[in-house]
Amino acid sequence: MLSRLTSCLLACSFFAFSSCTVQADDVIYDVVINQGHVIDPETQLDAVRNIGITGNRISVVSEAPLTGRKTINAAGLIVGPGFVDLHVHAINVPSFWMQAFDGVTTALELEAGAFPIKKAYSHAASLRLPLNYGFAASWASARVSVADNIGVDAFDGTFETAAKFFGKPNWSQLLSPEKSADVVRLVEQELLDGGLGIGVVTGYAPATNREEFVALGNLAAKYNVATFNHLRTKNTEEPDGAVEGFLEAIAVAAATGSHVHICHINSTALRKIVDVIPMIEKAQGVKLKITTEAYPWGAGSTVIGTPFLKPEQLPRLNITSSDIMYLKTGERVSSNERLAEIQRTDPSGTAVIHYLDENVPEQMALIDDAMLFKDTVFASDAMPFQIGGKIVSEEVWPIPEAAYSHPRSAATFTLALARYVRDTGKISLNEMFRRASLLPANIVAEASPAARLKGRIQPGMDADIIMFDLDKIVPRATYLNPRLPSEGMVNVMVQGEMVIENGQLNKDVRPGQPLMSDLTKK
Repeated sequence: MLSRLTSCLLACSFFAFSSCTVQADDVIYDVVINQGHVIDPETQLDAVRNIGITGNRISVVSEAPLTGRKTINAAGLIVGPGFVDLHVHAINVPSFWMQAFDGVTTALELEAGAFPIKKAYSHAASLRLPLNYGFAASWASARVSVADNIGVDAFDGTFETAAKFFGKPNWSQLLSPEKSADVVRLVEQELLDGGLGIGVVTGYAPATNREEFVALGNLAAKYNVATFNHLRTKNTEEPDGAVEGFLEAIAVAAATGSHVHICHINSTALRKIVDVIPMIEKAQGVKLKITTEAYPWGAGSTVIGTPFLKPEQLPRLNITSSDIMYLKTGERVSSNERLAEIQRTDPSGTAVIHYLDENVPEQMALIDDAMLFKDTVFASDAMPFQIGGKIVSEEVWPIPEAAYSHPRSAATFTLALARYVRDTGKISLNEMFRRASLLPANIVAEASPAARLKGRIQPGMDADIIMFDLDKIVPRATYLNPRLPSEGMVNVMVQGEMVIENGQLNKDVRPGQPLMSDLTKK
């Protein structure tokens, strides 16, 4: 006969009940979280509960008292699933520590992807990361390898090395049908090697084959994974405007049946967000598999040599060269001539671009439109911290005073919590966790069974849990000082281990685990 506890666990798991009420007198859990205000976005649980954790998994969510070897008093704290960030370019220890203070427990490089995938996962494992991690297959790097004859051995799986190759001349141009097919075959192998989807950054290579974009959609449909897209065009005016870029993505979803995930609609649509949102909504309404993401900042960040930042293109984005900060020197670029010089000498250098002014209500409303659009996932697009153009990857904390990055790398999720949940009430806590935890986990779960255990506070799920006082959440990072970690994350648990405990970073705790696809079985 099943014990009362086992019967309850089975019932909770099978029927997705919001809590388990059996007193577990004979069970001692590794960790118990007591009397927290628990949010589970899948079951809509929003109540005070106790959570029992065994190893790296949640064992029980209960109204009844629980006994643990370690007990955490969460009275007065919100307790929910850690945030799953789909868009992170900073896969290193100090950047992950910073993101932990933002409530992130899983950080994934899906837009640019990584190449080769096996090396990317091996390198990440060697770092002993504090957060969970994963990568998509990189279309751009596969193109560099094929078009510019850069051997796979020249890549080490890191974003830094890949970015250096993006200055090569051929990868971003039209290819012959034969070479284009070689690119798609290489991307397919990367998927089979563990890629969580396909990162497709046509915005950095707008002259590339349209037919190849369709072929990538067919490949994604074949394996039932998503493409993660930086769209081809983003200008305010036509031709090559933002509407055209969104139309192409919608067309690929319709033509191939693939899942098309559109990255950072805030910085891709800019002033055209009010035009593209109805397009996406109608496409979703006829069951096209299109998802979106956004971050709550008016500035973007990318390599300074990207085609859409060429001096002659800036008026079409409603910006000037002085809206661009070059991170290597910290300068606001003074002229088009200086911009062209930097792009010629350091095309892979990082810049912060001020597209929209958050202090202007009409422009802030555009950011809000992107963030609050139905089912938009919250994602940071986190960039690594740099000093003089060199990435800060050493295990140093706090982040050095000379380092710079976009503040989205430190305070995307806490800013969303403060602005949209606490201060304006535009979304509920359950909706916050749905957009920042459950929906992104479900997108990745198409490729990785491990992602099905994220984004939920239920028996059997991974113990990736955050605890915070909503009234004390403070997103401190700014454009002038992005090195300030957010305040208010009292406890951040990854795989059942405390990366942040009582507001303090545990630098020796490194529980991060990989999320990988298992497509060979499909």
